[in-house]
This record gives sequence, C-alpha cells and structure tokens, in this order.
Amino acid sequence: MPVDKPQKSRLQQTLRTLVQSPEAFTIEQAYAALHDILNGQATSGQIASFLTSLRVHKLDHRADIIATCARVLLEQSTPVPLADHGLSSYDVVDIVGTGGDGHDTFNVSTSAGIIVAATGVKVAKHGNRASSSSSGSADMLEALGCSMSAHTPSDSVRLLATTNYAFLFAQRYHPSMAHVAAVRKELGFPTLFNLVGPLVNPVQPKRAVVGVAAAHLGPVMLDALRRGGVERAMVVCGEEGLDEISPAGNTNVWQLLNGEVTEFTVHPRDFGLEVHALDDVRGGNARHNAMILEEILNGERKDAILDYILLNASALLVVAGLAADWKEGVALARATIDTGRARQTLAQFITGTC
Repeated sequence: MPVDKPQKSRLQQTLRTLVQSPEAFTIEQAYAALHDILNGQATSGQIASFLTSLRVHKLDHRADIIATCARVLLEQSTPVPLADHGLSSYDVVDIVGTGGDGHDTFNVSTSAGIIVAATGVKVAKHGNRASSSSSGSADMLEALGCSMSAHTPSDSVRLLATTNYAFLFAQRYHPSMAHVAAVRKELGFPTLFNLVGPLVNPVQPKRAVVGVAAAHLGPVMLDALRRGGVERAMVVCGEEGLDEISPAGNTNVWQLLNGEVTEFTVHPRDFGLEVHALDDVRGGNARHNAMILEEILNGERKDAILDYILLNASALLVVAGLAADWKEGVALARATIDTGRARQTLAQFITGTC
C-alpha cells in the first residue's frame, strides 16, 4: 500500500520558491514566512536559508518586503499605551539610523533627540545596544545614569508626556527578535533585519529622520516608511556612507512631505555651520560619549561634535514642523543648550528612569 508523502510546510514551500523561482516570491509569502519565523515556528536552518536567499536575490532591499517585515514585528511588539496620557503617534517624532556605516561616530541621533525634546517636541527614541560601533544609544544612556530595564511601557509614556523624551529599548519591545538573534550572528552579513530597525518604533511616529549607510537605500527606505504610515520624513545619507547628516560635506536627502517625494543635497554651510572631518566626530566607549554629551549640555564644549549634533537636531526640528529651515533649526537647538533646557530635560529623564 503506497504511503502518502508528507506535505511540505508553507515555509518549506516558500524556500523552494526563493531558490527555484525568486521572481515569483510574493508579499503574502514574505508575511507568512516572517510570521512563522518570529513566532518560533522555524528551524535555524530554515531561518538562515530564508535570510540568505533574500540577500542573494536582493529581495531584502525591496521596500515592500522591508515594510512587510516591519509590519510583522510591530504586530508582535509590546504595546505602548500612548492614549493613557492623551498622546497619539501624530504627536511623536523619532531620529534613528540603520547603523552599520563603519564610521563609529559619536552617538549623534540620541543626543540630537534630547536637544529637540527640550524645545517641546515629543521624541520617542527607539534604539538598542551597540552592534557594530563602540557605543549604542542604550549604552550611552546607561552610562549617563538611565535604567534601560526598570521602567515599563507605561513609564515610558509618562516620561514622554512629562519630559518630552522617552527611550524605547528595542530588546524590551521586540521579544520575537530573540528567535533570529543566533542565526543573524552566525551568518555574519547584513540581513533584512538590519534595515527594519527604523521602521519598528513601537509608538509608530508619523514623522522621522532616518539615516541609511548607502545612497541606493535612500529611496527604498523612504518608500518603506511611506508604506508603514509615516507622513513626513527625511532619509539621509552622508556622501561618505554615513547614516546621519554629515559634518564633512554633502548629505543626500530624500524627503516625504505632503505625499510628495523630493531628493536634494545639504551641506553644513546650509545650516550656517563649519565643515568638520569625520575624524573630529569619532565616538568612544559609552562612558566617554556620555561625558562629551554632558560637557556639551553644560555649555563647556563648542567643537565639531556640537556642530554634528546641531546639524541633525535641526533636521528633526524641520521634520517636526517647529523650524522653517535649517538655520532656524540650528538656532532653536542651540538655544536649548544656552538656556540650560537641554541639560534639564536630560536630568529629568534620568531621574524618571530610576
């Protein structure tokens, strides 16, 4: 009597499609595969095969697939009760980079976010520990005295409401990423998940500045942000392959505004700031970077790193709608330092996390 062959799982069928007919791979297959993977229903071999196939066929650089991965992660993320304090995703901004640019510069987006929060804009910074640099956003904040694990999502919303700043520690809000952590480390090359970070802030802000480390990813990331519901955004890439606005020269910008996409370049002179070599804005370990930020907020340091922060804070203020242009953004950001408001915002945030 013939024995029926066991049916292949849907993930196995998807893997076969990726290997034999990658042009036939669909968004529905991507969603189902990522759902299974992030729910712990895939083996490490299947996860590695899926991520490697996407990379080989460059499917992980497609905006619709990046946005689909973000959708699955957000569906499984720890909820953030913004409404408990009368807030919504329309009230919040974020500034974040994909990382992996290899330049190991100072923690500029974290610092810029604190300064922008001091202007009254609500900044929900989504970040993690260092992976390719010496100091990630979580590392520097811990060195400043913040607790990354002691406060709950409700605490984060309270801090956002009272101090205008919250840090959403990625590990806490995306526990499903634990299912892919070991495989990603073993693969040793960037995968789809390296591009998803800026899209999975659990409060889903409608405005953001996002840095990418390669210019060809600029329009891709902007399209993925649009697909994810972001309404105003700037995606930036310094000409050196920097995932921030560069203090050293031109930065490519892709902007989403009123449904329209524009592309242009900016230069530090457009902000009324000096040009500085990237060597002058290198970061150190978390404690070193924390000390630099404290000196800047105390008004004790007026150097290349200050200008680097002002560049990126200005962009976020323009995206937030508080500044009409780059120079006004710089002036608003600088005023928070000169008046002590930025120092006070950080102090209140640190106290609130303890």
